[in-house]
Amino acid sequence: MARPASPETFFAAAMGLLAGPGLPALRIGRLCREVGVTSGSFYHHFENWDAFVGALLEHWAGEEVDRILVLVRREPDPVERVHLMKRLALTVPHAAETAIRRWAGTDAVVAAAQQRVDDRRREALREVLGPLLDDDGLVAILAEVGLSLLVGHQQLHHSGPPVDLAAQLDQFETLVRTHAIAHFDRRVSAD
Repeated sequence: MARPASPETFFAAAMGLLAGPGLPALRIGRLCREVGVTSGSFYHHFENWDAFVGALLEHWAGEEVDRILVLVRREPDPVERVHLMKRLALTVPHAAETAIRRWAGTDAVVAAAQQRVDDRRREALREVLGPLLDDDGLVAILAEVGLSLLVGHQQLHHSGPPVDLAAQLDQFETLVRTHAIAHFDRRVSAD
C-alpha cells in the first residue's frame, strides 16, 4: 500500500517538474500524477493553487537557505565555514532554481520570494565572511560576488554551454582566503 502524500512529497515533485520539463509542467494534474495521487489529496494539503505556491516557496527558502546556514553555523572554524558553504552551494537544486528565477519574471509573489531568498543568501554570506575580514565594505562586496556566482550560474544554466560552478566557487574561496590572509598579516604587523 502506498504511503499517503505529504506536503513535502508535493514540494519534491514540484521541484522535479521545475528542474525537468519546467514551469509549464507545474500544474495540479501533472503534479498529482507525479506524486501518484488524485487532486483530492492535493486539496487536502493545500486550500488552492496560490496556497500551494506560497508553501512551496517557503519550503524552498527553508531548505536552500535556512538549512544550509544551520549546517554552516555548526562549524566553529571560520575558514572551514567558507569551505562548507561552498560545498553546500553545489547541492542547491540549480535547475529548479533556474525555473523559479524565470517564473519570478512573470509572477509578483514568486519575484518577492526570490528576492527574499537572494537577500537571505547575501546576509548568510556576510555572516560567514565577517569573522575573516575586518572590513564591512569588503565583506559586502565579496558577499555580492559570491551571490552573483550562484545567480550567474543559474541564469547561464539554461541557455549556454555547461558552467563549472565548482571551479568558480573554488576561485571564490581562493579570493576569500587571499583577503583573509592579507587581513591577518595587516593585523599582525600592526601589533
